[in-house]
Amino acid sequence: MIVDTHVHVVAENTTRYPLRPSAVGSQWFREHPVTVEEFATTASAAGVDRAVLVQPFGAYTTDNSYVVDAAASDLDRFVSVGIVDPEDPAAADEVRALSSRPGFSGIRLFAIGASPPAWLDDPATDTLWAAAVELDVRIVVALLPPDLPRLRRRLAQFPGVPVVLDHCGFPDLTGGPPYLGAAELFALAEFEALHLKITSHLLEAAEAEGDPCGQALVELLVRVFGASRLVWGSDYPQTHDRSYRELVELGRLACARLTTADRDLVLGANARRLWPALDH
Repeated sequence: MIVDTHVHVVAENTTRYPLRPSAVGSQWFREHPVTVEEFATTASAAGVDRAVLVQPFGAYTTDNSYVVDAAASDLDRFVSVGIVDPEDPAAADEVRALSSRPGFSGIRLFAIGASPPAWLDDPATDTLWAAAVELDVRIVVALLPPDLPRLRRRLAQFPGVPVVLDHCGFPDLTGGPPYLGAAELFALAEFEALHLKITSHLLEAAEAEGDPCGQALVELLVRVFGASRLVWGSDYPQTHDRSYRELVELGRLACARLTTADRDLVLGANARRLWPALDH
């Protein structure tokens, strides 16, 4: 079973689900929007069984209406991960409210913007982390390499709490294997509850550095973190330079040099453990 842990969907009905652009990233949500119904058909054709629908900050910022409704439209196949404003004193209450919605299974702490995310390890946001732990919703973090020390402090504060790092924290892959520029990422391997999301963005960046399909990168991540802490995600349709079927094939090829057992973990089994609603 293949589980795609990083899919963004955009509503066709912009009256019911108005765009709330953040000015972060590209305009992919205008140029190549995909509804949940379109994705479901596309995923079936590509052999993908389940998916984690991730709130696209660029399109909707913290309005989670569509991603939650999209997951709830097919609970056999989808769960949702939303975004709240971590500096909002009511953020923990919002997570509690979202957790009552069918299919809601995670909170995304989006730490990419014009200024450093001082809130990420600020004690003022302890209640947000504590609420996620209490509700057993997965904590997903999107940040850039300079902010990895902030994540380190959180991982030390909440040992044993599963945290998933989007795009592996966008490590510096310059020069290709052995990826010496990614040392800050590898330094986090000591935190056994940290999981890494290997996305098409990452694999294509590795390809550009002479690592076909990112196979050497994936092998290195398995050696450093272990296969049980890695999940695959397409980043579709934000990544749409190739078809969805081709993005899925890229993920398969990236894992081709792993053992069968490790390949199964990365492409699906780990995701079903992290998001138990998908494990059926």
